[in-house]
Amino acid sequence: MKNILQTSLFLLTFIIFFSSCVSNKTNKQPESKTKINKVEDYKLKPGIYDIDSSISSIEWIGKKPTGSHNGDISLKRGSIQIDSNGSISGGKFIFDMQTINCTDLEGKPKANIEGHLKNEDFFDVEKFPEAFFIIKDVDNSKMSGILTIKNIPNPISFNYEMTGPLEFKAEIKVDRSLYNIKYASKSFFSDLGDKFIDDIFTITLNPVKFK
Repeated sequence: MKNILQTSLFLLTFIIFFSSCVSNKTNKQPESKTKINKVEDYKLKPGIYDIDSSISSIEWIGKKPTGSHNGDISLKRGSIQIDSNGSISGGKFIFDMQTINCTDLEGKPKANIEGHLKNEDFFDVEKFPEAFFIIKDVDNSKMSGILTIKNIPNPISFNYEMTGPLEFKAEIKVDRSLYNIKYASKSFFSDLGDKFIDDIFTITLNPVKFK
């Protein structure tokens, strides 16, 4: 009888211990892997790399209380410079403002909004056919530089992500009021009610690739 009790007690202890181990294993959360956004992790060689326009996408979106419009724009040229440490040390991009394209509309509405964005109410592309961005400072996640629109330069900073060798994504918030784009802007007109267009529009690099 004593042997039976000892055996039962041993089995009970083993079952409790085994169940505890299984429970701990089941409830243990997998360790998250932090993505390190370092240019040097891709071991880039020093040099100047030109943008690959065939697989690069530059999108824009503008908003107002009643909705939004979005589209894309092309680069005439663009390049980045990689230094001896494998880091971005500079770069320049030239936007072709005459290629402003609205992708959420078709037919006459599409032509109307594209024409409006290109005329003197907004970007006046006949007079200012190009916009420029020059890189001034870069770390592992943030890029700063000078954005020039309508021949007006302003400093701008934004976060970026390196998604592959010489491939980047970013979301850039631009304040059009800094570039004297007044149409339906509350920064210039206080009596617009809800008939205004946001001063902030967004440019998304989705992604841009260099070669």
